[in-house]
Amino acid sequence: MTCFGIIGGGLMGHGIAVALAQAGHQVGVFDIDPAVLTSLSDRVGQALTRIGVPPEHAGEVRDLIVPIGSLPDLARRSEIVVEAVSERLAVKHDVLAALESDIAPDTPIWTNTSVLSISKVAHAMAHPQRLVGVHWWNPPYLIPLVEIAPGAASDANVVKHAYDLITSLGKTTVLLHRDVPGFIGNRLQFALVREALYLLDEGVCEPETIDTVVRASLGLRWATVGPMENADYIGLDLTRAILSNLAHDLSTQTNSFPTLDQLLEQARTGRPTGSGLLAWPDGRGDEVAARLEAGIRRGLSAN
Repeated sequence: MTCFGIIGGGLMGHGIAVALAQAGHQVGVFDIDPAVLTSLSDRVGQALTRIGVPPEHAGEVRDLIVPIGSLPDLARRSEIVVEAVSERLAVKHDVLAALESDIAPDTPIWTNTSVLSISKVAHAMAHPQRLVGVHWWNPPYLIPLVEIAPGAASDANVVKHAYDLITSLGKTTVLLHRDVPGFIGNRLQFALVREALYLLDEGVCEPETIDTVVRASLGLRWATVGPMENADYIGLDLTRAILSNLAHDLSTQTNSFPTLDQLLEQARTGRPTGSGLLAWPDGRGDEVAARLEAGIRRGLSAN
C-alpha cells in the first residue's frame, strides 16, 4: 500500500483517487476550494455506485480517501504526489513550487497534464528529476489507459516506478520514449476534432452528422482494431494511396476555427451554458455521462 496525495479534487482528481483506492492505496486529497473537499465523499460514492461496486466494498474504498485541509499536511503524509490542477502552466508552476518546499527532494510527483510539455511543467522546479507525466483518461476508474511520459530531466527510475505501479493497478499502461505535448491520445483525438471543425467551417454537414459518422464507423472499428493495425490490414500501398489523394485537402489550421470562435463570442460554451455545437437541454448532460460510462463498460466486457 502506498500513501498518495492528490492536489486538485475536481473531475480528474477525485476520479484518480477512486482508481487508486480501489487498488487498496491510501489517498489524501487537497483542493484550494473548501466546497470541493466538502463534496468529495459524495462524488466518490456516486462514482462507485455508477461502476457497480457493492455497498459493502464501496465503504472500504471511501474510507481510504480522505480530504486534507492544507498543502503542507498533504505533503507530509504522501509517498507520491499527484498534481491534478487546471491546465495552466503558471498555476502548475505555483503549485509545484509550494509543494517542493514541503516534501523531501526524492518524493515522486506525477503530473496529470493532458496537453502540456512535461519539461515545461518541470521548468521552475528545484528537483525536476522527480517529475513524470502520468496521464489518466476520464473517468480514471473506468478507462484502462494511462500514458506515462518522461520530461527532459526525469529520472529513469522515477519513470519506471510510475509505470510499474500503474501497471500493478491492472491498467493498460503505455510508456512514451520522450516528452511530447498532448501525449499520444490527445494528439490523435484533437487532430480528429480539428478536422471535424474544419468540415463544419466548410459547410459540409451538421455537427450531429459528424457524431453519427464517428459513432457508427470509426468508434466501432477503433475499439478493436487500431489505426496502425488497420493500415497493415488493408495494405500499406492502399494506405499510402489514400493519404496521397486526401492529405492535401485536410485541415492544417493552427489558430483559426471560425465556427468555434463564433460560438465562444456568443458565450455558447456547450453543456455549461445549455448551447454550443449542439443543444443541451436540462438532463442531457447526465444522459450523456450515463451513456458514456455504459458504452465504456460494454466495450470492456466485449474485450
